[in-house]
Amino acid sequence: MRNAPVMALGALAAHARTLGLARDQQAQWAAISALLEEAFGHKLFTALVHLEEERLMKRLHTSDESISPLGGFKATGNGPWSRLVLQEGQIYVASNEDDVRTVFSEASMLIERGLQSAFNIPVRQEGRVIGSLNMLSGRHAYDNADHDLAAVIGGLCAPVFIEEMRAAQAAAASVDRSALDSV
Repeated sequence: MRNAPVMALGALAAHARTLGLARDQQAQWAAISALLEEAFGHKLFTALVHLEEERLMKRLHTSDESISPLGGFKATGNGPWSRLVLQEGQIYVASNEDDVRTVFSEASMLIERGLQSAFNIPVRQEGRVIGSLNMLSGRHAYDNADHDLAAVIGGLCAPVFIEEMRAAQAAAASVDRSALDSV
């Protein structure tokens, strides 16, 4: 895993073009995953749309459904991750197992699969957090990750989240919140 990745502007531009030319959701997520892999590396990549008014998140993409299944909602609460990423729009870095345990309800399963660190990038639109790009990997994988590069990537990905948000808002109307995990 890279310690402090340096992505050349040309490489970033090539990924942005690929994303802009993607003709469907599958191609968009493949482009985003490839961009995040080159920039930061990951063993697991997930993307969640944030429905602020409904206080819900929905998983839009996962690189491994056996770990993190698609669909379904999570309630957002007032925990440390929700405050930092969703309310304040700040990047979250988990360096080790203890950090992962403080945030993820499924921490034991993640740790067993070698996912002891996380790097979560908020995606913003019109000043609000509309989603999160989440990468997980081995211990200390993201300790020196470039937060400025992450902010640029989050901005590049915003249009994909905006499109997905409409469908998620319609589905959220029928969610039974009493059975949801919380973040």
